[in-house]
Amino acid sequence: MYIDKYKVQIKGDKYHHKTDKRMKDQVLATYECDDGMNIKKLMNVIQELAECHEAHHKINFDITLNQYSEN
Repeated sequence: MYIDKYKVQIKGDKYHHKTDKRMKDQVLATYECDDGMNIKKLMNVIQELAECHEAHHKINFDITLNQYSEN
């Protein structure tokens, strides 16, 4: 299966220096591409990002499959 575009967000706690507090559920990094790739290769990218950011908990996917009719 071919994926046309993807966007991966890494969320977590971020320290705010001015208030000296931790902010929860903040977007720490975003990776996106409109070039597309095979889903097997995309899984390798996701695994690498999870390892680099130590993000292995509560992984969510939003997937849209579009159907095109022939007229």
